Amino acid sequence: MSSNNNYKHWLLGVLLGCACCWFSGVVWASSAEPVQLSQQQIPIYLTPSNVQYVVEGHPSDGQRVLRQDDSLQWLNPNKPSINLGKSERPFWVRFQVNNPSPQPMERTLEIQWIHLASLEMYQVSEQGELVAHHKAGLLYDPAQHYQHSDTILLPIKLGAGEMATVLLKVETSFIAFLPMIIWPEDARLDAEFSKYVLYAVAFGILVAMMLYNASLFVFTRDKSYFYYSLYVSAIIAYLLGSSGIGVYLVWADSQWMRMNGYGFSIYFSFICAAFFVRHFLDLKEYGGWLLHLNTAVILVWGVLILDLFMGSNLRSLAELLSLVTCVLASYTSVYLWFKGNVSARYFTIAWSFLIFSTVLTILMIEGVIAQSLLTEYGQMAGFVLEVLMLSFAMAERINRERVSREHAQADALRYQVMIGKEREDRLTAQEQLLEMQKRTNEKLEIRVKQRTEELERTMTNLEIANKELSKLSITDPLTKVHNRRYFDEVLQREIQRAQRTGQPLSLILVDIDHFKQFNDRYGHLVGDDCLRLVASVLSKEIHRASDLVARFGGEEFVIILADSSEEEAMELAERVRIAIAELQFIYGGKRIPISASMGVAGKVPTSTCTARSYVDAADQALYRAKEEGRNCCVQAKFTCV
Repeated sequence: MSSNNNYKHWLLGVLLGCACCWFSGVVWASSAEPVQLSQQQIPIYLTPSNVQYVVEGHPSDGQRVLRQDDSLQWLNPNKPSINLGKSERPFWVRFQVNNPSPQPMERTLEIQWIHLASLEMYQVSEQGELVAHHKAGLLYDPAQHYQHSDTILLPIKLGAGEMATVLLKVETSFIAFLPMIIWPEDARLDAEFSKYVLYAVAFGILVAMMLYNASLFVFTRDKSYFYYSLYVSAIIAYLLGSSGIGVYLVWADSQWMRMNGYGFSIYFSFICAAFFVRHFLDLKEYGGWLLHLNTAVILVWGVLILDLFMGSNLRSLAELLSLVTCVLASYTSVYLWFKGNVSARYFTIAWSFLIFSTVLTILMIEGVIAQSLLTEYGQMAGFVLEVLMLSFAMAERINRERVSREHAQADALRYQVMIGKEREDRLTAQEQLLEMQKRTNEKLEIRVKQRTEELERTMTNLEIANKELSKLSITDPLTKVHNRRYFDEVLQREIQRAQRTGQPLSLILVDIDHFKQFNDRYGHLVGDDCLRLVASVLSKEIHRASDLVARFGGEEFVIILADSSEEEAMELAERVRIAIAELQFIYGGKRIPISASMGVAGKVPTSTCTARSYVDAADQALYRAKEEGRNCCVQAKFTCV
């Protein structure tokens, strides 16, 4: 439960940091540049300077938006593309359109990011009247849309010389990315036709590669061709989901698929890619960590698919896991390339095309770079190039295997000639056999030597690991000082030594003041930082090798001072108390004061003194220190019984 709370506090800190970064990238604004329509048949691309947005903090905010309430604090997205980030609450976006011509004008607003759960459009006149209201998004049946398409299409109608405000209410579990274009209908249809021609070419290439390699699997029974075909089919499914064509033409009638088809295609693509890498790069032949990593990737994405069907909420992990998976795949292929795997070389080059184009697409969606043909269609082109490159790699593999068989046949023929010659000249054959035996023995000796060296390295590593494990067993994992168990052992040992030598032994019990309120106010993560900082102060103040600092429990620490009187221990405790009080612990831009109370117990132990005697005495002194107002050191007077 504690680790879960720590994770939540960490996540909250990350979100707050991201929020600060986001806030620095937006500008409070009261106006935006109106979109000027014209009679020319050209599209108008909306830029961040044209739009404003606000996050709906309360359901009543929607009514205030529709009433054009000036008290709302609208923001301008200060990014190259219109990216509003993520929010569980709806976004309201507005922009103004102006028809300066003396004729009425009808235009189509296209939103090219279809992965929006709900989008409502309101067109409001200059007089504040609601002129039009349309609904779109994945939650709505396509029949409810203004036009069923692979993008979101909405109508804008303006009278002669009229200006209107367009309001968009956006709800999505993905990034609120809104690439918007205002089209004359004829120009939009022409552009749509060109886009579909491009899609047809891309999907045609992908389907052809899938069927071709599927046929190779039927003839060769090589699983690499099967998993390649399966991977290409997953790419097709992903492109259907990401481009919106899947929602438009394939699974429009299924609400579950409209909402989850895009995510499912991503998860399925990663699983198929992992299986393809497994067989194409012969990971089973290498074994070890390469194979285990690949198995882990398959299992993780399989769990995400099951989670998708169960309706749980692991989707937020998909972005991080996608990045990790791509990095692991790249590392695996590069590693095997340098190991001499020819297929890994082709895979690395093909994968690089996809990674580059995908990074550009992600940067566009995240609002880092502006939208362009390269960012819009680059990933699709990257997939096509990757598939073609991998197809060439598969063909090269077939050719390589053919050449290998020819070499094997040539070797067999050569061996037959050698056998014939051996029959003619037995003595020469025996000499050759003895030479071969010699080389074999040399190779065997080399292998035995290599295995012996590997075993010695393994034993050395095991010895180092055992030493590290022994060190960890006596160390507190949070503060990196010694733990309570090691403290108990050392205290008992030091008491016995002091009894033999007649030297004094002192104990300092340190407790951070008001630590529970500190944790409640600032959170456990900040509390952990405080514990580590105090532990660092204690370690710096202890200079002798015979002394020991340990975490006693919770916010308590303990110091064992061998051959030290109670007066010397009191002097050290006071130095430690002052050092803690002078700590510059900064959180949220402000210094947080820290203090500690200390109980000191010291004497020459008699034969009746035990570890419990010392701890109880120091604890009683610590209790008196707290009663006296904290941030002080109290000396214990005790006798051993």
